[in-house]
Amino acid sequence: MEVYYCTKLQGKTGSQARWSRAPGYPALLAVPMSPYSVGIFNEEGRPLDPNNELTIRNIRGSDCMQLAWHPLLPLLAIGWKDGAISFWNAEERHLEEDSKTHRNPLSCMLWNQSGDRLFTSDENGKLAVWKTDRLMRPIHVVSYDEQPGCKIRTVVLGPTEISPDSNMTATIVYYGVNQNNTTVLKWANDQGYTGVVQELTEEVHNIIYYAEKEQLVVTTSGCTLHVLGRNEQLGTWQSISKMKFATGTGEAATALQVCWACDHTLASASERDNVVRLYNFDTEDNYVLTLDAAEGTGNVTRIVCLASDLRCGLLAAGTADGRVTVFKYNAPSKEGEPVLDFARCWEQQPAFQVGNRALSMEWGPNPRLMAVVSPDGVNACRKTLLNHRFRDNHVVIQTGVDRLVVESVDPDQQGSMRAPGKLTTKMQILGLDISKGMMLVYDGTRGDLFKVTDTNDVVESGSFETTSRAMAIQNDSIFRAADNRIEVCNTAGTVKQTLAFDEIHGTPVLLDICRDYLGAVTQNNYVRVFKVAGREAKPHAGPGLLIPAEFAHLKIDQIRVNATGTMVSALVSSKDKSREHKMFVYCSENNSTLMYDFAKDNRTPQVMAWDVVEGKLLSVQTLAQARDDLLDVPSSGHTTEVGLMFVSPEHGVLMQEYQDIDKTGAKGLIGLQAPHLMLNKQSLVAAAGAQPFTSNVARIMLQGFAGMEESDEKTKSALLDFSYYLATGNMDEAFRAVKAIKNPAVWENMAHLCIKNKRLDVAEHCLGKMENARGARAAREARSIDELDARVATVAIHLGMVEDAKRLYIASDRFDLLNKLYRASGQWDKALEIAEKNDRIHLKATHYAYAQFLEKTGEVTGAVEHYEASGCGQVEVPRMYFETGQIDNVQAYITKHADDHELQVWWARYSESIGDFNTALDCYEKAGDALSMVRIYCYTKNFSAAEEQVARLGDPAAAFHLARQYEAQGRITEAIRFYTQAKRYSHGVRLAKKHELDSELMNLALKSTPLVMIDAADYLNEKGEHEKAATLYMKGGKLSKAVEMCFAARLFDVLQHITDDLQANQDPGLYMRCSEFFMSNGHFDKAVKMLIAAGQYSRALELCVEHDVSITEEMAEAMTPSKDVMSNEERNLVLQRIAKVAKRQGSWQLAAKKYTQAGEKIKAMKALLRSGDTEKIIFFAGVSRQKEIYMMAANYLQTLDWHSDPEIMKNIIGFYSKAQAMDSLAAFYEACAQIEIDEYRDYEKALQAMREATKYLAKSKAEDRESKLAAVNQRISMTEKFVMARQLITQNPQQALSICNEVLMTIPADSQDLDSGIRVGDVFALMIEYWYEQRNALEAYKLIEQMRGRNIILSPYLDQRMVEEVYKALGVEPVQDRAPTQRAAAPRTGYNPEEGYIDEEIVDEIVDED
Repeated sequence: MEVYYCTKLQGKTGSQARWSRAPGYPALLAVPMSPYSVGIFNEEGRPLDPNNELTIRNIRGSDCMQLAWHPLLPLLAIGWKDGAISFWNAEERHLEEDSKTHRNPLSCMLWNQSGDRLFTSDENGKLAVWKTDRLMRPIHVVSYDEQPGCKIRTVVLGPTEISPDSNMTATIVYYGVNQNNTTVLKWANDQGYTGVVQELTEEVHNIIYYAEKEQLVVTTSGCTLHVLGRNEQLGTWQSISKMKFATGTGEAATALQVCWACDHTLASASERDNVVRLYNFDTEDNYVLTLDAAEGTGNVTRIVCLASDLRCGLLAAGTADGRVTVFKYNAPSKEGEPVLDFARCWEQQPAFQVGNRALSMEWGPNPRLMAVVSPDGVNACRKTLLNHRFRDNHVVIQTGVDRLVVESVDPDQQGSMRAPGKLTTKMQILGLDISKGMMLVYDGTRGDLFKVTDTNDVVESGSFETTSRAMAIQNDSIFRAADNRIEVCNTAGTVKQTLAFDEIHGTPVLLDICRDYLGAVTQNNYVRVFKVAGREAKPHAGPGLLIPAEFAHLKIDQIRVNATGTMVSALVSSKDKSREHKMFVYCSENNSTLMYDFAKDNRTPQVMAWDVVEGKLLSVQTLAQARDDLLDVPSSGHTTEVGLMFVSPEHGVLMQEYQDIDKTGAKGLIGLQAPHLMLNKQSLVAAAGAQPFTSNVARIMLQGFAGMEESDEKTKSALLDFSYYLATGNMDEAFRAVKAIKNPAVWENMAHLCIKNKRLDVAEHCLGKMENARGARAAREARSIDELDARVATVAIHLGMVEDAKRLYIASDRFDLLNKLYRASGQWDKALEIAEKNDRIHLKATHYAYAQFLEKTGEVTGAVEHYEASGCGQVEVPRMYFETGQIDNVQAYITKHADDHELQVWWARYSESIGDFNTALDCYEKAGDALSMVRIYCYTKNFSAAEEQVARLGDPAAAFHLARQYEAQGRITEAIRFYTQAKRYSHGVRLAKKHELDSELMNLALKSTPLVMIDAADYLNEKGEHEKAATLYMKGGKLSKAVEMCFAARLFDVLQHITDDLQANQDPGLYMRCSEFFMSNGHFDKAVKMLIAAGQYSRALELCVEHDVSITEEMAEAMTPSKDVMSNEERNLVLQRIAKVAKRQGSWQLAAKKYTQAGEKIKAMKALLRSGDTEKIIFFAGVSRQKEIYMMAANYLQTLDWHSDPEIMKNIIGFYSKAQAMDSLAAFYEACAQIEIDEYRDYEKALQAMREATKYLAKSKAEDRESKLAAVNQRISMTEKFVMARQLITQNPQQALSICNEVLMTIPADSQDLDSGIRVGDVFALMIEYWYEQRNALEAYKLIEQMRGRNIILSPYLDQRMVEEVYKALGVEPVQDRAPTQRAAAPRTGYNPEEGYIDEEIVDEIVDED
């Protein structure tokens, strides 16, 4: 059992206390002291400096107001009443100070999480930000001042964010500025920015940052809770919710305590309540935690303060009478069922007393430390296990901080137990020990000796002062740890022997004695063992490392030495005082260390005890962290168990079993005296002739020794040896140890041990000795099971070890066998749970077995439920009711399950059997059983109703039954109709032939089987129906007979249909016969298809040419030979012949396709050009990648309207470029230029095109390249001049006119426009338009006449209205403009429409004629 040791700090302390939290450093407690100082204490409440309680003094005479420890370093920030800030380094014991920033008492002080910023506020409304330099001195960063009279009493740390200006991480704090009973909530960061969050009309008492949702939770003087959130879009804060605490206002509001309890959950309490109220902001659940009544009073006092440790899920509540109650939060499983009562997730721990009213509390750096401030001082609280010792048949148990009981475990001479002795010491007990009736109790300042009499009376024997914190007693010698030594003293404290330790080994810190051996462990984790049986202690074993070097970071909390002095075990903890799962054992025989990790067993070790006689047997009290629900252990709470193990240097730690001691009501393990566990358990003992008394010690038999209470010591020792040898695998020694034992109970215990060690071979031997035939048979049959654990579990069941069997089945994942075990033991709920979660393959079988069980026990309702769950309800439930004569229940059950097909059919058949046809018809209707309904209608001669059902439901079986009925009655037509509806065509054909219904016969035969078709064809052939007969022969598979009949009866269409259905290469001779038949009768198109099917491609082509039969795509593909049947040359010739025929027939695309397959891409391109399919021409040119094809495609595209389609123009340029046809490309650009001039008068674009033409002419390799290039350059020069004139006509008209005249003089009068590159008419038009705008009609008239003199038509260049106005201005009669003469447009350069395929066509025709 663990309790909190509370140490009241010496001296007059202030109203607060702060624990240091720097990882890797000792926990220190800082407390304001009087006068004008701060005290630093360790976790036990002792001054850090024993000679100076007032560690940090203020020489100016100012009291400490605020304290704040650095989160990562042993650095304490102190705020004084005069406003000074001090930094105290705990490692160097050095103090640095700043007294310039604050001038008023400090009200708040807190570090950010990284420790690089400290925020302070004072009672005059000033908030300051600090940092430290490398010497740990305070450096002021920035300050924020409020108006005079304002006070800042609450500051809370907010999030960190990136500052947009400096791009650095900034820490935000939120604080309340109080003035005149109102508060302005503000935010500030360490970069010099601040802002307002919200204004409240009440004074703020608490601000809590809700990090999960980035919100603020604020409580005010009116007991109101505000939740504030930030609107990211508006950038402002707004109220999200508001609620009222049920605690009143005024002083009650001042006493309101709030803090975070766990995720999303806020805890609150006040002096008006004796409960803790919790509210979950995420789920909006609220609930209360109730404190247990104080011991002996039955009353629960008011709660005055709260403190939480979110890291460990702890919530502490302090009351007005000085009690502190701790609640532990166990988070609900996310995979389990939803939690309805969250209060059940909180586990209440035992309360402890601090003396007076608890004003405030603070958790330490680990959950084992707490500081409680009360009016009379500060208490340092440390959680630790209560001490106990079991030696020399005496048990000493610490029951409180200063109380203990002493009890003898052996009866007196009369065989009666004696009442325990009780002792209340004058110290907080640090440790205790007992030997031969002498008891030692110490607290680190003194040691007290007591004599325990035969009646368990405790008599004070002596006392001495000592600072040792580790002591032990053996007879009349006291062993106490000191610096680098162990002092052996007498009962007066006088040293009579010294056991020295090397500095390398360090100072001894823990001592333990068992029988005659003393074990000592040093601060450097070295262990030594001394024999203390004689007058002097003598070295026995060691020194050796108890903890390997890789685990040096762990701290040893507890050691135990065994009875032979050969092994020392230790339990350890981490630096944060949390218990580790590892146990270490030092073995002196081979100077080695063993380790056992309880984490693999999902347990945490707490207490150890070696057997008082057997040196290899060790017991460890553990706390099970979690247990499986399948083992009937509740999920909430923890289970205390004792693990029994053998330890040997050769075989290591051999875990035997865990024994649950919670079921016995025991509080914990005291010791081990095989075959008994000594447990701390209170029980009422009725002593003979004396008053009953309460005993604190109970002897519990080990599970492996159950039923052997009356056995002698020899038998018990033999069984212990058997267990050890069995665990180590030494079977010879194991059998030798027990060969003389005849008691069946002993063999049964040994069988149990074999199950624990999973030794079925030895278990079979034990079962034989027990004469347990069933168990032996189970062991033999279990050999067929693959999993060892499952085999062991099967045998364990026959030994009554059901719980062990369950665990083994679970460990081996044999949930099917576990299911059977639960079913066999009548635990049907557990069996169903197992089947539902882990053994779903047997879920229905489990439901079925449970239903059978319930049926036998008469629980019909439950049986019905589980029969349905098993999927057998439609059979078993009616059977169960029927067998018990409950016909009404059967009918009610079937009515309830009207949608169950099988149930309805079952009831319908039953009703039909008793002649209730109406009920049967209703049930058959519900079940959709048309056959049964028609059968009943036919039986009752209601054929019209039967026909309606067949027509409505369309059931083939029902139609067949009705057809048979009609046939029996001679109604042949109706019978054939319903045979057809039932798809039983052979019966219809049979009736049609029999009754010569030829009109029905053909349709029925075509739907029937091939044999029926042939039979019908023979019948029709005999009757002269050759066409129908041929069709049926063909459908029935007799093709030759069908063809002969077509030949004989000249059935061309039928023959064509037959040949179409034939598979390729099925019968070439048949195809040839068909082709000859078609040719002889003038059906050449059908003959061609037959020749193609027969593989006579040449003949087929000749026939196509001779009789002008068009070749389709399908025919061409059919004539295309496969690559595997002939060589490429022959195949290409065939393809070319197909292409030529297709070309003659005008199928250009088909010809192109076949030319392409034959590898004749140029011919294919020519065929495509004839087809005029531009898209395919472009695609084919792109994939062919041949110069000639590029040229042909580009020449073709120039015949199109390429100027209005940029995509065509792009392809022309691309094809010429890929063909490297620079002359053609240049000519194309010249054509582009001419079109720009002729149609758009856009000389600028024409100039660009001509320049592009020169680029490609320069790359040309033609002989006349230079002359062409000179001509184009001349045109460019002329065009450039004209373009310049057009640009200058508005700015410098004289120069523009001069250029135009120069151009006109350069161009001869009889010259063509194409030669000069510009149109002469455009030059005249530019000049005429200029003079017309200048109102100079004379000059305009002269130029118009010059145009007429050059035979230039005016209308394409000049506006007719403008010409008339010029003539009118001069009084000259307008001359009628002559009509333009039509000139044939010269073909574009580089393209001849007929070039490329006309000549080739002539060549092809010549080849064909040859």
